[in-house]
Amino acid sequence: MRLSMSTMTRVTIPAVLFAFVTVVGFAQEIQPGTLFHPRRLIVKFKAASESLVRERSANAQLRVARLERLNPIKPDGGSTPLPGGVERIFVAQVADGADPESVFRELSANPEIEYAEHDFVGHGDGTPGLRNPSSNRVTLAPDDPLFGLQWGMENRGQIIGGFAGKPGVDINARAAWRITSGDSSTLLAVLDTGIALNAADFEGRLVPGYNFVSNSNNPADDYGHGTNVASIAAATGANGLAVAGVNWRCRILPLKILDNRNLGLYSWWASALIYAADHGANVINISAGGSSPSSALEDAVTYASSRGAIIVASMMNTNSETPFYPAAYSNVIAVGGINNRGERGVPFCYSSTTGSNYGSHIAVVAPGEMILGLDFQDPSHASFWCGTSQATPLVSGIVSLMLALNPTLTFRQAYDALKAGALDQVGPSNEDTPGWDKYFGWGRVDAYRSLLALSGNRIFAHVAIGGGYSTTFALLNTGSTSVSGNLILTDKSGAPMDANLAGPSVNPALSGSGARSTASSLTINLPPGGVLYVEATPPNPGAETITGWARVETSGGLLDGVATFRSTTAPGSVQTIAGVLASNAVTAATIPVDDDLSQDRYTGYAVANPGTESITIKAVMVNPDGTQGTTLSPINLGPGQQVAAFLYQDPKASPKLQGSVVLIGQGGAYFSAVALVQNHGLYTAIPVIPSKPSGIN
Repeated sequence: MRLSMSTMTRVTIPAVLFAFVTVVGFAQEIQPGTLFHPRRLIVKFKAASESLVRERSANAQLRVARLERLNPIKPDGGSTPLPGGVERIFVAQVADGADPESVFRELSANPEIEYAEHDFVGHGDGTPGLRNPSSNRVTLAPDDPLFGLQWGMENRGQIIGGFAGKPGVDINARAAWRITSGDSSTLLAVLDTGIALNAADFEGRLVPGYNFVSNSNNPADDYGHGTNVASIAAATGANGLAVAGVNWRCRILPLKILDNRNLGLYSWWASALIYAADHGANVINISAGGSSPSSALEDAVTYASSRGAIIVASMMNTNSETPFYPAAYSNVIAVGGINNRGERGVPFCYSSTTGSNYGSHIAVVAPGEMILGLDFQDPSHASFWCGTSQATPLVSGIVSLMLALNPTLTFRQAYDALKAGALDQVGPSNEDTPGWDKYFGWGRVDAYRSLLALSGNRIFAHVAIGGGYSTTFALLNTGSTSVSGNLILTDKSGAPMDANLAGPSVNPALSGSGARSTASSLTINLPPGGVLYVEATPPNPGAETITGWARVETSGGLLDGVATFRSTTAPGSVQTIAGVLASNAVTAATIPVDDDLSQDRYTGYAVANPGTESITIKAVMVNPDGTQGTTLSPINLGPGQQVAAFLYQDPKASPKLQGSVVLIGQGGAYFSAVALVQNHGLYTAIPVIPSKPSGIN
């Protein structure tokens, strides 16, 4: 029987640990609302006291019927202490006839024992969007047909749960998949109610798991929460089945830590964290939590982190600042949830008293309201669920994509990339304030930007120097971490271009620390929000014109840039301008236009393809009254290519253009763009509006 929504909101319970011990009568002894198991305790012996547990009299001395290791098998056979001292943690079953509280007090006071604590109960925090699961399914159709309902992956303003979404409020998945859709070398552990083992969307990707509830090798789902969570993170995409997860190729380790009422013991959770780490999990998703702190659970987190596992956990759904565990521990990425309008999820769909938790430990937020995932009873169907449980696997999926780019990814690198890619001040202004805040953390996750931040930006621009030409670069760090890299110049053959590279004398406060080099490259170091202006001139006066490419390569972070080149001999020539690349890729961009060639005023664009596939961009004029006008010539770009042009150069354009021009990536293609504006001889590159007017096709 499932826990009712009203009951779940009244429960204040902690996270869970797992022991390799069968808990007889757990379903009978633990009822909804119970804070801890009445006859189970978790005990950690001091390092010098481990021999105590091997004595025959130990159980009698401690008044326990059973005393078993949380982690029964040490990888090295028991000779070396483990991180967190997890080899010294035991689960104790209080002997019949003994008073549990009396035993607890005795163990706590025992000088041989480092700590004793109750085996707390925690729960999963996601809940079906509708009370009746059968009526909450969406029928399958060919070709990942339900992707259009997965607004968290791509928000096009769909109406979900009665609310129209705000376009772009998503994790930017389609752009991220142009970089990677995952790798089978990555192992994602899902600690939850289990997984539907027969789901075709997981076929060939599940590895043998474990059931800590029944102490068996069968981690099948008997509630539905785990199947939903796992499919959000890792359902195979583009396979003609129900939904697409964030990572299409990673392997999945199912570990059942919650029972058929979405409840679980901390001892199960701790054991599963240790198990996942020992079995090579790169990422651990735990969409569950409890309000009671636990030294044993924290020790298990320490152990798993030391083994290289990156743990992602949910903030929980009580609309409060109450910390839940394990999300509140260090070395855990804590995730909050938002709705399809970009607001913190308050309330979530299943109860008016719920909402995404907040607090000092939150890292980022992700879509969590009405998120579609596979149904555990019939995984050819899907169901909507709501909560930070659903936001968490979106972030776990992004982290697992990062591992496809960097298999040695550390927790710090993953956290920093999420931070660098997160979009700040995109929620309500009273909560999503500049920089980190306790409601949105570093901001809404953006998979594409985080992958760019991890792999390093590449900003391309045309270059012309000599013969009266020089090129000026303006580089801006748009992320929340420092960016280091190099500005590199090459001629058209790819050979290094010798040039003077220097920060201009104007506005030296923004020009770095006197950056100057006579070479084909210049080192860049920019703090968050930092700007660097660099001018490239020929090393010798009177040198012939050389044209080629400039690129900026970084080891991480987010960088936007514009390059302009000018000629002292032909200042009015349109060849004096080239702009590019923003690291924010869009599927549509609007550029305001107020052109009049007779007044030396006209508009253009510079667009680039940052992806690995060729794209076509449609250009449409919009009249001042908002109606659609002339369709200009399409823009075709190969991988990594860019082009700059002015609108009046298009044979379909008129000498006097007003209104706006809309650039649209065909087939949902992503591109980067800036607007080029010339007004009475002054050339400027400005950002575009990252959208298109309604009614424009």
